[in-house]
Amino acid sequence: MKKKMSLVLVTSLMITMITGCGGANTASTGGSKEVNVICWSEYVPEETVAGFEEETGIKVNMTTFNSPDEMLAKVQTSQAGTYDFILCPENYTPIFKEQGIIEPLDKSKLPNAANIADGYLGRENDPENEYSLPYMFAGVCIAVDRDVITDEIKGYKDLIKPEYADTMIAIEDSRAMYAMAAMAGGFDANDTSEEALEYVEGYWSGLFPNIHAFDGASPKTFMINKECPLGLMYIAEALLAQKEVPSIECIYPEEGVYLGADAMMITVDGANKDNGYAFFNYILDGNVSAGITKIFPYINPNAKALEVLGTEYQENILTNPPADVLDRACTLIDIGDEQSKIVDLWTKLKG
Repeated sequence: MKKKMSLVLVTSLMITMITGCGGANTASTGGSKEVNVICWSEYVPEETVAGFEEETGIKVNMTTFNSPDEMLAKVQTSQAGTYDFILCPENYTPIFKEQGIIEPLDKSKLPNAANIADGYLGRENDPENEYSLPYMFAGVCIAVDRDVITDEIKGYKDLIKPEYADTMIAIEDSRAMYAMAAMAGGFDANDTSEEALEYVEGYWSGLFPNIHAFDGASPKTFMINKECPLGLMYIAEALLAQKEVPSIECIYPEEGVYLGADAMMITVDGANKDNGYAFFNYILDGNVSAGITKIFPYINPNAKALEVLGTEYQENILTNPPADVLDRACTLIDIGDEQSKIVDLWTKLKG
């Protein structure tokens, strides 16, 4: 799921990397020169958007969200045609397919789709990749500022000590947080049985008092500012925090690793559908994708991008997890109405 890098985001070298040779399809619908996108905040760099706009003359209207629940509400309550391109957690693909929000991809408009490595295709939520293709994979790790906390920490169960009250930053994602809590108790990440729900409620009751803030946009800021010495954070955010604060250690939890993918999709009723395909294809370009990862260092499924990123990226276990980590990683699947049980519990305990 789900991030080495310089935090200086605007350099002439980076602009060259991100804007060059995107290979976007510049055709537009009815002469339109805009595209409406919804995606996570701090996920598609401004440089990428600027490069696409310069190459194609198409303006990107970006709507962002900080949690999947917020995204779902925005998509489901918007008028038909509001969005052309959706970038969101992969487990929403079957939901949007069932609701008739997204269309089967026209692969003839996505020649750069060939850049995605085979190992990242065919996942449970869209086995034939008929409706979606992966953008990045966002794992979650435990981040520990060793200048402050010297205790041994191996997994989720180590985070519920009372002495850690109000010390932690955590992602604002009910489904991901549930998956990690369930794995802490030895349950499958998608298990919503009464036994699993009861365990998660007990675990969250111990964990939530230790959480200073939930932040799905920029959790790294809390650790960089020394406001929180502990974090349940997306790997990219942890890496960026570690660059600023070298005393931060990043740990893959022993009980299981949340590894979510974000997927790109085209809406059925998009007013600027061809422009959505053009933006989609531009992001899939190897140089463009590598430029995105240089800014937001998530796990990149683009084989051409890996060639550009080189050995430093490939040899870092946080951006290229080893086999033992992948063996204990979870994949979130669509659980239908069962998701309401998670949301209800999340709301009950988090407020």
